[in-house]
Amino acid sequence: MRRNGIAPSLGHDGKLIRYPGYGILFAAWTLLGTLSYVRYRLMPGAPPEDLWFGLLGWLGCYYAWIPLTPIVFGLERRFRIGWPLSARNVAILSLSGLPICYAAFLLAFVISRTIHLLFWQRSGAEIFTLRMPASEIALQFFVYAVTVMASAFIRRLVDMQQKERQAALLALEKSNLEGALRLAELETLRMRLNPHFLFNCLQNISALAGHDAKAASQMLARLGDLLRVALRSDYKGEISLTEEIALTRAYVAIEQVRHGDRLSVLFDIAPETERVLVPNLLLQPLVENAIKHGIGGRDKAGVIWVRAALESNRQVHDPLLTDLVLTIRDNGAGLRVSNAAELQLGVGLGATKERLMRMYERQSLEIRPLPEGGTEVRIVLPAHSSVRAADPTKAVDEHVTARVPGRTPVHHG
Repeated sequence: MRRNGIAPSLGHDGKLIRYPGYGILFAAWTLLGTLSYVRYRLMPGAPPEDLWFGLLGWLGCYYAWIPLTPIVFGLERRFRIGWPLSARNVAILSLSGLPICYAAFLLAFVISRTIHLLFWQRSGAEIFTLRMPASEIALQFFVYAVTVMASAFIRRLVDMQQKERQAALLALEKSNLEGALRLAELETLRMRLNPHFLFNCLQNISALAGHDAKAASQMLARLGDLLRVALRSDYKGEISLTEEIALTRAYVAIEQVRHGDRLSVLFDIAPETERVLVPNLLLQPLVENAIKHGIGGRDKAGVIWVRAALESNRQVHDPLLTDLVLTIRDNGAGLRVSNAAELQLGVGLGATKERLMRMYERQSLEIRPLPEGGTEVRIVLPAHSSVRAADPTKAVDEHVTARVPGRTPVHHG
C-alpha cells in the first residue's frame, strides 16, 4: 500500500514507517509559517494589519505546499540527494522544481483570494498574473529546497531503520539456521547411536536363542518396552534425569537376562538432580560400554555404579553456577592403554562426546582408570531444571518395571 505516493517501510516493531501524512504536513507547515509570520511582525517597519487576517494570508503561501510535498518526497526518493553529490540528480531535482514552484505560486494565489473573500477584505488583493515575480521565484525555490532537504533527512532515517531491521532479520535467520543445523547434527548422531545399540541387543538375543529360548524371549520383550519409550514420536533432545535413569534401568534389565547374577548395577541418584535436564540416551551407551569392558570375558561378577550429584562450578568459582556431575564406574579390567587420552572411543562413547560438544558450551567427558581396578567415566554438564512434573516419568518407569520382574538393585546414598 502507498500513502502520498511514497512506499512505506518497516520499523523495528513491525509497524509501517511512512513519510509524513497530510495531517503531519498541515501541522508542520502551520508551525513553519507561523514562526515566519512572527519573525516578519517583529521586524521594524512592518505595517499594521488584522492579526488573524495577516496570519492566514501568510500561511496561505505555506499551505500551498501541503499537496505538493509528497510529490517532492517522491522525486527525492527517486533521484536521491546524498554524499558525494550526484550532478545528474541535482540537475533533475532543480529542473523539476520549476513546475512545482509555479504550481505552488498558483495555489498560494487561490488560497490568498479565498482568504480575502472570507474576511471581506477586497482592498490589497493581488491581481492574478501568469507571470511569476522574481521575489516569488526566490521564495518558492527556497521553500522547495527546504522540502527536498527534509525529504533527504527523513529518507536517511527510514533507510537506517530498514538496514537495522534487515540486519536483525538476518541475525535471526542465521540463529534459526544454526539451531536447525545443530538439531540435524544431533538427530544424525542419534540415528548413529540407536542402530548401534539395537544391533548389540539383537546380537545378544540371537546368541541366547540357540540355547535359552525363554531368556531370548524375555530379552526381546524387554527390548520392545525400551524401544517404545526411547524411540517415541515426541523425541526431545533433553529429558529429565529421572526419565534417563528409567531408560537406563530398562536397558540394564535387558542385559541382566543375558548375564544373570554376574551383573549388578547400583544407582546413587541425589534427589536434587532428578529434575535436571540431560541429553536423551546419555547414560545407556556409557553403561553398555561399562558392561562390555567390565564383565565381558570375565568369570567374576561385575558391578557398575551410576551416580549423579550437583556441584558448584570449579572453573569460575561461582556458587550460583551449578554443574551436574554424572559418574559411571565399573570393577572391570580397566583401560588397555596407560594414558586415557590415547583411548580410541567407540561408536557409543564417540557419539556421546560429539553430542555434548554440540549441545553445551561448558561440558566435559573424561575417562580414567581406577586405582583398585576398573574404569570411571565422568561427565560434567551445566545444571538446568525441567518445569515438567515428575508423574509422567514415574509412569514410564513403572511401565518398564512391570515387564521386568528381576529389577536391578538400587542403592540410595
